[in-house]
Amino acid sequence: MEYYFADRKSNILGVGSTDGKGEWRIDNDIETQSVDNRPAVELSLDIHFTTDQEQAVNEMAKATNFIMYQDEEGNGHQMVIESVDHDSLGHIHSIVASDAGNDLINETVGAYKADKPYTIADYITRFTNDSGWEIGVNEFPKNVRTLEWTSEESSLARIIAVAKDFDAVLSFGFEFVGTNLVKHVINIRHETAGDSLISFEMNKDINNIVTHLDTYDMETSIKAYGAVPESTDGSTNQDPINLIGYKWTDPTGQFVLDQYGFLHDTIAVQKYSRLLSNSNPNPTQSDWNRVKTFDSKSQAALLQAALADLKKYNHPNETYDIDLVNSPYAPLNQTVHIADENQQLFLSAKVLSIQRSRANHSVKLTLGEFAHETVSFDERLSELANQMSNISKTVQYYPWLRYADDDKGTNMSAFPTGKKYMAIVWSNKTSVPSDNPDDYAGKWALIQGADGADGVPGAKGADGRTSYFHTAWADDVSGQSGFTVSGGDGKKYIGTYSDFTQADSTNPADYSWALFKGEDGDVGPKGDEGLPGKPGADGRTAYAHFAYANSQDGNTDFSTTASNRKYIGFYSDFSSGDSTNPSDYHWSLIKGADGADGKDGVPGKAGADGKTSYFHIAYADSSDGKTNFSLDTPGSRKYIGSYTDFTQADSTNPDVYSWQLVQGPKGDTGPQGPQGPQGVQGTPGSKDVPFPYVQLDAPANPKKGDTWWHGTSLKDATAVQRYDGSKWVDDAIAQAVLYIKELNSIILNSAEINSPNINVPFQHVSIAGSGILSSGSLTLNGASYVISGNIEDTNGKPNGQIYHTEVNPDGLLSYITQTDGTTQMHTSRISMGVLELTDLVSGLGNSAKYITSTFNAHDAVDYYHKDSGLETNDVKNLNISYSRKGPNVTIGIAFEMKTGNGWVKIANIRPGYSPFNNDDAARLLGSMSYTGAACELYVSAGGIYIIPWRGQGGYAGSLGFITRDAYPINDAVVN
Repeated sequence: MEYYFADRKSNILGVGSTDGKGEWRIDNDIETQSVDNRPAVELSLDIHFTTDQEQAVNEMAKATNFIMYQDEEGNGHQMVIESVDHDSLGHIHSIVASDAGNDLINETVGAYKADKPYTIADYITRFTNDSGWEIGVNEFPKNVRTLEWTSEESSLARIIAVAKDFDAVLSFGFEFVGTNLVKHVINIRHETAGDSLISFEMNKDINNIVTHLDTYDMETSIKAYGAVPESTDGSTNQDPINLIGYKWTDPTGQFVLDQYGFLHDTIAVQKYSRLLSNSNPNPTQSDWNRVKTFDSKSQAALLQAALADLKKYNHPNETYDIDLVNSPYAPLNQTVHIADENQQLFLSAKVLSIQRSRANHSVKLTLGEFAHETVSFDERLSELANQMSNISKTVQYYPWLRYADDDKGTNMSAFPTGKKYMAIVWSNKTSVPSDNPDDYAGKWALIQGADGADGVPGAKGADGRTSYFHTAWADDVSGQSGFTVSGGDGKKYIGTYSDFTQADSTNPADYSWALFKGEDGDVGPKGDEGLPGKPGADGRTAYAHFAYANSQDGNTDFSTTASNRKYIGFYSDFSSGDSTNPSDYHWSLIKGADGADGKDGVPGKAGADGKTSYFHIAYADSSDGKTNFSLDTPGSRKYIGSYTDFTQADSTNPDVYSWQLVQGPKGDTGPQGPQGPQGVQGTPGSKDVPFPYVQLDAPANPKKGDTWWHGTSLKDATAVQRYDGSKWVDDAIAQAVLYIKELNSIILNSAEINSPNINVPFQHVSIAGSGILSSGSLTLNGASYVISGNIEDTNGKPNGQIYHTEVNPDGLLSYITQTDGTTQMHTSRISMGVLELTDLVSGLGNSAKYITSTFNAHDAVDYYHKDSGLETNDVKNLNISYSRKGPNVTIGIAFEMKTGNGWVKIANIRPGYSPFNNDDAARLLGSMSYTGAACELYVSAGGIYIIPWRGQGGYAGSLGFITRDAYPINDAVVN
């Protein structure tokens, strides 16, 4: 934050900064706003100074001078310094300032009675006449009131009173052009008493909560008096208005107005009457009576004032001291929320004041108008929690899944083909699903229906937010071991929580954990022999088989792997092998022919919520669906996954599917077959012809001239030797020209290779000095030389990162990606004398954001130029030196003043050295002739300007800033 200090004429005297980078370091700045003191803003801050700066700080930040700044919400402020504490020993100059609008406290306005209804702008303009203030934002352009004031008061107090009568909120605004104040405005707005949606939690955002209760102002009935009515006959002995004789009935029955003008709270008296006892639990007498006076001018207005007062004080006063640790900024009068689950204390409160420090990066809120909040949960969640808490800790539950034609279980099947309804039942009896439709009654859900019209909108919730119930499973009570959100097979613990976010948390600490599969108990005593049961299943494993064809009988284009067919066939048995007989399968059409366009059908009856459910299927080779996941190619995949939702598109996330084994493991290897018949005897070779051996071990009984190829075949031979009659010696192939289709494991010595394309693959090679492996290729393709590959761990498993380095006539390009394999993380390019470096800042893929920098020969040298002996109408002996390296510019300047003119241009800026931001280059130059004198120096693209404090003497100094100009052409270059 930057604070601009100015004199009473708004001439800038200095600039202070809370980040320590400016000439004046600002610390302990506190900006205070409060509901009770609106529209005023207060500011206090400390300015650190050196011994040489002491005189300057006293002049810059003295009482009645201005401070100007712009806050984080874009509002401009002009503050008047009201008090100063100057500590010479501690080198701290402390000031207190208030909003410049408080100057209106120095204006006095008299009694006033409006002759007709006026708008709020009319009143404020009248009471701030000739003060320089104008109406800014006005959200009450047409509202009118007839108002009256009977005494004198300040102009500020009067306009605050006007705002109160209109239920408006005032704020002072200041419009600047550069650092020049051009307009003072008074903004008139509606109160924004909304919900900030900010919550503070005990032991997280709150250190401590102290609760105060008192009954000092409590009342259960009130005798109210209003204003004295105006006399119609000139008499002065008039009684104030009261509620005697006024007729009113409370529609709720809680409040009763009696014949004596007392307003009673019939519920509060039952709680707090002194007659309350075990024998008189609901007393109706002995109120806490209070007599109060209001400024109401009619009985109707007096009743409303009394009723509001009784509602406010019909219970003990409850206040809280809340020690906040973390306080984000919240606007005045906005609601925040406080929660202390240990005390079951849930409150809402209004922000009554804000203290904000930019230097300390802190916000302190004062809260008030506390109200208790009720935390409510969906009854279905409570019911589910109760059901879960009643689940036996040692019983395992199994899912039963069945499909049917309707919600009565008609034609129930274990497979979804052609079915519209699905039911899931959790059973603690057996893992084998029941085939009795009665066991699924009330559990059927439509998974494929006609599109219905939009459902009737439901009632809005307490805060308009949707709650979500989340479950996870794990192997221990902390949730850390074996944590998963995709299924509880084999898990012992279930975790749950509820919030307003749809996605499941992957943090086990967010869940409340409970055992739902206990350890096996000890073996109990042997019981009596039971009755014979009916024969059970034979314990064999059932297998589901799929096939595909282009005809309803399965005979046309039958296949068990290619799914691009019109019909799908299914059967189940106890054999893992798929049958190749089409008649074993039950066939269903899965891809119909395109029909002609027909007329729009009659709109169907809307469903319960107007949404269509969809059933989705996917295939994979693992129980979690993540290995060889596919939506449309079952092939030889072992698992089938399914789920149902209201979105037509199939999800590509394996976690949303429920997976089942449809292809069992490969069977054991069968016994070895019988030995085949002996082959035909080969033709004996000549004993004089050299024989070529191809084998790993040295041939037995070779003869001179035989050759031995080391390997299991000529294709993988690693060497060739010739027998010289006593031993094997290395041999070579002498040939002028070889026409060979493929060479493997070859070493070329002193060879010239004439080929436009060379490819050198490598596998799991170690990258020197990194401890990681890589697989990829080195290729030479025409004029391009490329090395590309992946990054692997020490076991050769890729982590997803890809690197690429390429040399071509344009230069060199090198990059490495993130683990997604596409988002470039670091990139470097050298091309035609320019080095370009790019780094990933955030995001992935199309959302990635980068920062890029370039470097060339100009960036490595220093440019220098000096102008000497210049003179203008305002300065003489003007010397300006320019130096630049890269974008960094330093200007040194020295001159003597001839006049005292302010904001004068003394030189044009030299091309190649102008600042990037027009108003970004400024500083205060010290005088070389007069102690404490100074001159403000501004450098912009339009030239060099000064604002001197004195019109005599010499000034000198230097100024640094950033430029985006092209490099200068004829300036001196220093390497």
